Amino acid sequence: MTEAREQPTAVMRVLVPGTLMIAVTFGLARYGYGLLLPDMRGDIGMSAGTAGLISSASYASYLVANIGVVRVTTLWGSRVAVGGAAAFAALGMAAIAMAEGVTLLAVGVFLAGAAAGMAFPPYGDIVDREVDEKRRDVVWSTISSGTGWGVALAGPIAIGAGDHWRIAWAVFVVLTVAVGAVAVLLAPAQSPDRLRRPQLSLSWFFCPRSRPLLVSAVLVGAGSSVWWVFCVDAMRNAGLDATSARIVYAVCGAAMLLGSFSGVVFERRGLRPSYIGSIALLAVSLGLLALATSNLAAVLVAAILFGAFYATVIAAYGIWSATVFAGHPAAGLAAFSTALTLGTLAGPVLAGIAIQYGGHGPALVGAAAITLVALPFCPPSPERRKILAAHDEECTAAPVRP
Repeated sequence: MTEAREQPTAVMRVLVPGTLMIAVTFGLARYGYGLLLPDMRGDIGMSAGTAGLISSASYASYLVANIGVVRVTTLWGSRVAVGGAAAFAALGMAAIAMAEGVTLLAVGVFLAGAAAGMAFPPYGDIVDREVDEKRRDVVWSTISSGTGWGVALAGPIAIGAGDHWRIAWAVFVVLTVAVGAVAVLLAPAQSPDRLRRPQLSLSWFFCPRSRPLLVSAVLVGAGSSVWWVFCVDAMRNAGLDATSARIVYAVCGAAMLLGSFSGVVFERRGLRPSYIGSIALLAVSLGLLALATSNLAAVLVAAILFGAFYATVIAAYGIWSATVFAGHPAAGLAAFSTALTLGTLAGPVLAGIAIQYGGHGPALVGAAAITLVALPFCPPSPERRKILAAHDEECTAAPVRP
C-alpha cells in the first residue's frame, strides 16, 4: 500500500470525478430520455411502443459497451475508457438535441446508452487500485450514487427549459464536456500492461457464486427500467402538469443521494439484509406509483422510495460483485452491468406494449412483481458461503503472467 493511497486527497481524486462521470453518463445521458420523453413524443410524433423500442436500443448499446470496455481498459487503461464514455455521452446528447425525426433521435439515444456502459466498469479498477481497502465500500457507494446527482440536476434544468427540450439536452452536453475533461485529467495513467488479469472464461463469469448476483440484476433491471422510461409519461397521462412531473423526477434523483450512505449501512446491518429490504421497498415504490399516479403527494413518496432504494441496490451490487469477481473488478462490474442491461432491454418493450393495451397502471404493477422475484437471489448467508467455498476452483481463473 503506497502512502498516496492513504491520503484523503488521493481518495478525492477518485471519488469526485467518478461520481460526476456517473452523474452525467447515467443521470443525464441515459435517464434524461425518460424525463424529457413526453415533450419529445409530442414534437417528433412517437407512440409509447416506439418510445420503448428506442429506449431498448440504448440498453443494447449499453450492453455492447459493457462488453467492449473490458478490452479497452485491458489494452489502453482506465483513462481512455473514461474519455470514451464522456465523448459518447456528449455526441449522443448533441444528436438528440438536433433530432427532427425518430432516426436521429434513436442514433443519439444509442450513443448515449453506450456512454453509460463505458463509464461504470473502469471505476471498478480505479477504486481497487487507488483506494485503501477499508474505504472502498464507502467510496464505491458514493460513486454509484452519482446517478442521483445527475437526475437531481436534470430535473431543474428541464423545468427551466420548459417546452424547449432541445435546450435541456444542449445544457446536458456542455456539462458533460466539462466533467469529461476533468475526469480524464484525474484518471490514473497506470499502464494496463502492469496489471495482473485472470484468464476470462464463461465459467469465470457465470458460476455458482455469481449466479444469484447476475439473475437478480436481470430482474431488477427489467423492473426499474419501467420507472426510468415511463414514470414521467405515466404522471402526465394521469393529469399531472409537466412541472409537477419533473419535480417528482428531480426528487427521485435527490433521494438517490442517500445511496452515498449505503456503505455505512452495509457495514452495520450486513449486505444481505440490506439488499433484501431494499428490493422489497423498491417494489413498493413501483406499486405505489401504479396505484396513485395522479396523487402528487403519493408519487413524491414513491419517488423518494425508488430513488433511495434503487441507489442502495446498485451500491450493493457493486460491493457484492467485488467479492465475486475479485480478480478483475472491471470485468466483474461489466458482467453485473450486462445482466442488469439484459433486463432493461426487455422491460421498456414489454411495458410499452402493456401501456398501449392496458395503460400505465398494469405495466407498473408488472414491474413491481418482477422486482419482487429478485428477493431470493440475494447475497449468500454465512452458511451458504461455506457451501460456495467448494466452488472456488470452479469460479476462479488463473492469473495472466505480467
